[in-house]
Amino acid sequence: MESLRDIRQNIKAIKSTQQIMQTMKMISSARIRKAQDAMDAARPFAKKMLQMVDDLKQDILAMPEPEDGESWAGRFFVNKTGDAGKIGLLVITGDKGLAGSFNAVILRSVLQFLKEHKDKEIFVFAVGKKGRDFLMRLKMPNLHIAYESVGIFPKVSYAHAELLGEAVLKTYFEQKLGEVVLIYNDFKSLASQNLVEQRMLPFDFEQHHNDKDESDFLFEPGMLEIFQLLVPRLVKANMYRFLLESQAANLAATMNAMDAASKNAGELVTALGVKLNKVRQASITNEILDIVNGAEALNS
Repeated sequence: MESLRDIRQNIKAIKSTQQIMQTMKMISSARIRKAQDAMDAARPFAKKMLQMVDDLKQDILAMPEPEDGESWAGRFFVNKTGDAGKIGLLVITGDKGLAGSFNAVILRSVLQFLKEHKDKEIFVFAVGKKGRDFLMRLKMPNLHIAYESVGIFPKVSYAHAELLGEAVLKTYFEQKLGEVVLIYNDFKSLASQNLVEQRMLPFDFEQHHNDKDESDFLFEPGMLEIFQLLVPRLVKANMYRFLLESQAANLAATMNAMDAASKNAGELVTALGVKLNKVRQASITNEILDIVNGAEALNS
């Protein structure tokens, strides 16, 4: 049986851990409002940019193709010259743990993706220390870390999205990737996150419905020039939105995990308190029995 001293030390250690968990919960709660505001502000701009590029799709595809292959603009929609044996994978995880199943869900999906495409060459863009470390430990011969960014959460800025977007576009064209796939946790609510696996490049507008005006438009300085300006901004704007969504989802997961852990610690302290009382009562009872037995021995 544990001594009173051991039980008291356990209670003290658990209470100390509980205080740390409560502090982490409060920090996440304070940060998540700012993260949500930034995320909500980024969504309309990214969606509007997507609509603008969608408006230009048919006109871009109708332009004559160069004799030596596919045009620069055409690769964003059809990508006929891309190598189907090469795939880009953008993975966004957290930099730290203590967020419940937030990172584990993403990494399981990544592992499944790698198994399904084990016969292809995969270029990874890893954002978040957890994902970067996991991918580096795999040591797969067909896996290449094309870009990594760690330690940016929870202070994501547009500069991080610019660097990420430039790396993705550069690798997409230089390595002639067939497609680029994104895996991350989307912010659904404070209580839950939604795992997302979607194709980023070439653009997929199958689920994007836009009521286009069939009127003719004049583009100045030119349709292709406008498209060349829009596409990099669209990619970076969406990168920024993805990072903000993941950041908010991570903070929500951390807050919920720390809240649950704090409650569990409280229940454990209560249980240890009951055990402490039982051991103390047993000790007092034994002392009384020793006194009674000693008194009877003297009287006899």
